[in-house]
Amino acid sequence: MKTTVLVVAAAASLATLCIAAELKPKTDFTVKLLAPLSTETAKKGDKITAQVTSPAEYAGAIMEGEVKESKSGNKFKGKSTLLFTFQTLAPKTGPVLPVSSDVKGFTNSKGQKNVDEEGAIVEKKNNLGKMAAVTGAGALIGALAGGGKGAAIGAGVGAGAALVMIQVGAKAPNIRFDPGAEIQLSVSPRREEAKK
Repeated sequence: MKTTVLVVAAAASLATLCIAAELKPKTDFTVKLLAPLSTETAKKGDKITAQVTSPAEYAGAIMEGEVKESKSGNKFKGKSTLLFTFQTLAPKTGPVLPVSSDVKGFTNSKGQKNVDEEGAIVEKKNNLGKMAAVTGAGALIGALAGGGKGAAIGAGVGAGAALVMIQVGAKAPNIRFDPGAEIQLSVSPRREEAKK
């Protein structure tokens, strides 16, 4: 009897692990912030933590990332910018998965869509300029390390790193999301380069 229960429990754990390990590209996720995220207080390098509410097979998982840039605007003509990334998905069971994500929308902690806690309209912004800068830096480093072939590899690595950044902006002094605010994302697995 004990052996049967143990085998059934092991099979259930393995099935859960397989589901979590098979993240498909561009999977729709909704995550709930576990701590405030604001241009007023966030600094480059600050950690961001959110809990997955959907899809069901990842519900309860934790996504973690970091702030890459945070700028508050002034009170009258201010434009605030917040650049961040989600880097990992930690399912309830199984290994932590490296991910990249793209914002599809926001819901503040009061249930209002695409506005922050103060009611300022928050928009996803294109980060092509930042991507070009990171790609160029990657190409330069690659060229110094490995010539022409190294430049091409470095540009690709730089572009891949930039693509995981999420930039949002608002015509307001600050962007603020309280714990419980939700972010709708398109999440994809991210291949990590083999470390030598």
